[in-house]
Parts: sequence; C-alpha cells; structure tokens
Amino acid sequence: MDLDKCLPANPDISGIGVRAAIYTQNLLCFVPLVVYLWDKRITRDELAGIRDQSIGMLAVAFSILITTIILAKGPGSQGPAISSFHAAIVLDLSWMNNTSTWIWFILYAHQRSTIDYKPTDPTWSAW
Repeated sequence: MDLDKCLPANPDISGIGVRAAIYTQNLLCFVPLVVYLWDKRITRDELAGIRDQSIGMLAVAFSILITTIILAKGPGSQGPAISSFHAAIVLDLSWMNNTSTWIWFILYAHQRSTIDYKPTDPTWSAW
C-alpha cells in the first residue's frame, strides 16, 4: 500500500463522533414533527417551534459551509487545508441539516392552504 496516495485523516470532519452527532440531530428533528402531527393539525405555536428549530439547524449548516470555504481557500499561499473527499462529506452533512428547513416550509405551506383567510384589499393601506 502506497502511503503517499492515502488521504490524510481529518477526524474533525469524517470522524465517527461528528457524523453520528449530525445524524442524530437530524433524526431528532422529526420527533417534534411526529408529535405535532399526531392530532392531524398544526397550530401556530407548533409551527413557530418547528421554525425556531429549523433556524438553529440552518445556523449549524451555514457555519459548516463557511468553515469549509475558509479551509478550501487555504491559509495564505499554502493551498487548500481540506481535501476534496472531506469537502464532499461536509457538503453532505450540510445538506442533511437543511432538510429541517424543508420540513418547516412544507408545513407552513400546508397550514396556509388550510386556513380560511380573508383576501387582502388591493390598497396600499391594507398591505
């Protein structure tokens, strides 16, 4: 086995603890959703809770992406400090974190489509 062709280890990205934490966090995002949908109705407070949870998950996703961009740029002229393999792992983990936002968006669209609301008058003061 030629060790010069091996990828350098980066447990901060591809370590089992980091990946298990993100997988667990994403799976636990579905727990409130299942509890809220048990009565087949989403209230405004429940929707606000899912929105707040989604914002937290987005903050983690964007911080991971920004860190990867900084590492890909590399410190000074030394070149990238992250391999393409590890960048792909980071993109996959970030994509998983964004799924909670889609959950909130779908529930929001569903709630808006089921509410009987009065149409807004076409005047500036009504807006």
